[in-house]
Amino acid sequence: MVSCLILYHSTITNLTKRKILRAIFHLEEFELHTMDNTTVIIYVWNINKEAFLEAVVNLETTDIELGYGFGNRKMNARIDAEELVENHLAQVNGQVD
Repeated sequence: MVSCLILYHSTITNLTKRKILRAIFHLEEFELHTMDNTTVIIYVWNINKEAFLEAVVNLETTDIELGYGFGNRKMNARIDAEELVENHLAQVNGQVD
């Protein structure tokens, strides 16, 4: 199983977001990407789902927008994560009923 986590924030640098993710998942097999000036994505393989969700909950208490997903392939996990980020950003910007 692949777990995906996307972090979005307009003023926290991607370097900082990457360091946070590396610190959290340093014992896991992961792949880290910078998507643009505001977004970093990490894929984590074969992590216990509860441990991954614990990291998600911890990050949700910060001011960083995030989305997460799970799947048998990276793309499946990423689609779910992107949907959560987009929905949350739309709510924040008042674009959702």
